Amino acid sequence: MLDKVEINRSRKKRATLKDIAALAGVGTATVERALHSRGNVRPETCRRILTIARDLEYFPTLPDLHQGVLRIDVLLVRPETLFYARLSQAFKTLAASLGKDIQVHRNFVGEADIAAFVARIRDAPYRRSALVIACPSHPDILEALHHVASDGLPVIQIVTRNLPGLPYVGIDNHAAGRTAALCLTRSLSQRSGSLLALCHSMTYANHRERIEGFSGFLSGQAAQQHRLADILFDGDDPDEAARLLHQAILDNPDLIGVYTAGGDNLRIGEVLRRHRQRSLCWIGHEVNPVTRACLIDGTMSFAIDQTPETQAGLALHLSLQKLGIIPALIGFDPPQFRLVTSENIG
Repeated sequence: MLDKVEINRSRKKRATLKDIAALAGVGTATVERALHSRGNVRPETCRRILTIARDLEYFPTLPDLHQGVLRIDVLLVRPETLFYARLSQAFKTLAASLGKDIQVHRNFVGEADIAAFVARIRDAPYRRSALVIACPSHPDILEALHHVASDGLPVIQIVTRNLPGLPYVGIDNHAAGRTAALCLTRSLSQRSGSLLALCHSMTYANHRERIEGFSGFLSGQAAQQHRLADILFDGDDPDEAARLLHQAILDNPDLIGVYTAGGDNLRIGEVLRRHRQRSLCWIGHEVNPVTRACLIDGTMSFAIDQTPETQAGLALHLSLQKLGIIPALIGFDPPQFRLVTSENIG
């Protein structure tokens, strides 16, 4: 297969996007999107492109300032949730394409043990070159992040933005909350009543921003046809979320819409089916096997998906850029969320 392109290995000529495209049977634009995780590439095509790029040693070896193995430390939370499991898998898949000189270490840290979280941020069990992190916005955690960043360690925030001065890869969560409110109010334009929001807590900045966007949109509506009855905190515990929602439905006879702002949606559909006669409109976050089934059967009206695969790719790209391994992204666009319904779920 390699005889289709001219690569003079004796002169160590580096493969180009055109070389990869010729072998993959696609255009250079498709190769560029696949290598930079920008979406709109079929999974099997993406895998073929990454395999060819690795075989051609397209990904650069480390420059002299990075001798030995370069280790990127990825710290995530809540491995029991489908979203973070999906994000972790995305890092694993992308790590396989980076070559032997770059290793991605994925670790989950307990969100409740603040002291352990701080210790893990300050001291890794290996020499690391960059840190990618999703974490609660506790003051001690933020101080530790500021400390390691001040010492010169590249720190990339992913999913939730806690420190404005550090790079962030993730969606606009405030806009996501406003979008949720817009979808609910338009879907319920012929009905008046109350709305309910559920989320993990205010521990995470992304959840705070979503709730602020949601409530801000509702309070700005002149007609006041829909009011926010309550915000319930379930710690992303599916059982607690189900209990809270069931009780809220019983306590609020005028309840007509529900917004789940976190990863607490595994049993929401089950509760709404029990109260099917209430015809509640539900919008939540992330497309997973559970929400997919709820969208298809009509229990869920909308899902806001933030494509963690794209976020993982951009976080690694920014880490390598900060280390001088690859050039800066040109025209970097932050990840965009997708509004998914039963009609475009695929």
